[in-house]
Amino acid sequence: MAHRRKTLIRQVQDTIETHGMLEGSRKVLVALSGGPDSVCLLDVLYRLYRTRLDLCLVYVNHGLRPARILQREERLVKAYAQDYDIPHKIIRVKVKKGKIGLEAAARRERYSALHRCMQELEADRIALGHNLDDVVETFFLNLIRGSGTRGFLAIPPVRFPIIRPLIDVRKQSVLAYVKRRNLSFSMDATNIQTRFRRNILRHRIIPQLLKINPELHAAVQREIVLLRQDEMYLEEEAQHAFERVAERQKYHVLLDINSLLQYNPAVASRVLKRAIIGLRGGLESFESKHFKAILGLIGKETSKRVNLVKGIWAQRSYQHILIGRTGTCKRTTLYLDPDTDKVMYNEMWVTTKTVRRFNLAEKKPNCEVFDLDQLQLPLVIRSKKSGDCIETKTGRQKMKKIFNEFKVPPHKRQTLGLLCDQQGILWVMGLKRAHRALLNKRSRKILVVEIEDINRKK
Repeated sequence: MAHRRKTLIRQVQDTIETHGMLEGSRKVLVALSGGPDSVCLLDVLYRLYRTRLDLCLVYVNHGLRPARILQREERLVKAYAQDYDIPHKIIRVKVKKGKIGLEAAARRERYSALHRCMQELEADRIALGHNLDDVVETFFLNLIRGSGTRGFLAIPPVRFPIIRPLIDVRKQSVLAYVKRRNLSFSMDATNIQTRFRRNILRHRIIPQLLKINPELHAAVQREIVLLRQDEMYLEEEAQHAFERVAERQKYHVLLDINSLLQYNPAVASRVLKRAIIGLRGGLESFESKHFKAILGLIGKETSKRVNLVKGIWAQRSYQHILIGRTGTCKRTTLYLDPDTDKVMYNEMWVTTKTVRRFNLAEKKPNCEVFDLDQLQLPLVIRSKKSGDCIETKTGRQKMKKIFNEFKVPPHKRQTLGLLCDQQGILWVMGLKRAHRALLNKRSRKILVVEIEDINRKK
């Protein structure tokens, strides 16, 4: 029996050393839920490192289970803190289901609470009790969900400051260990309820797979090692590709289609992921079908759009695919002083002044001039409205025709500045002016309007 106990401890120690989990560490938070995994984790870390590490227990109470169970778990945490003579902290959080589901929301609140506690206590690691069975279950859950290679690697041994020392240990070994050590623990009754997908896998599907391959867990482990090697290589390639293909703007990412087509789909899909991470900060709720939908826009016409998840959308825009976030376009109306003014409108400086003379031969592309006496003030800059038209030499022209003529990307059409007086549009800024308020020999008050991209490199 002593040999088996030593084997589990040695296995955990080997995992810690292999992944450098505790290198340079002085203080570790042990997330103690009261279940057998976290109890085993605490006992092993205490026996291995109590002389060189400060340990602190942290229990996060989500308030989602009956009060008597939560109170029992809190008492268990306090008892272990007393038995091992280490500090403890109990954190109570409120979980709102929202759009991501109750389980996902609880997990997010738990991680947030642990990170806050780590900073408060000046710790440098958070130790979690995930074991090899958790890894295998997550592997198959993500396979069913269609999460791609990244999903198969969803429970890594290390994602600093988080470490998982039990990641190579089977659940049955954990249960045997706590039984031999006579360690008290609490069992979560929801772990046997097959209304949860993970429990269906745990109690029905994986037992059948084990009949086919008794070494299933080891096989999944080997597969994850191979996938991680492939993923590291592909991520390096994707970074190089992203730098070549993508143009990062404030609220959008533009991807050059011709450049994107030069890459293998495995790299191209990772370029899309980098674009989304830049906009959202993560890939939560994104699946392989979403990246397939974005790449499908390559064969579509301009303006074709797909709405994804988390407020992210993608759109074909001539020779680009545009990925953006909902609610980021600014639509404002600004009044202008014709005598002298300088305002910012959607990433653009707009300067106005009134002069007596102007040489049309010296007019720059970013400038337009108008006979001020022919205008109906006040002047405004606004975004496009339904039914907008502009006066041309041949008659009234709809904005859609102008946008198509100048190949204005769909995402810019709603926020492109329109200089107007009270009669209508004077200038689709940077593109086309109206055929009115033209200068003539009698013009004595000339309005000069200049625009400049605030992001333009000097």
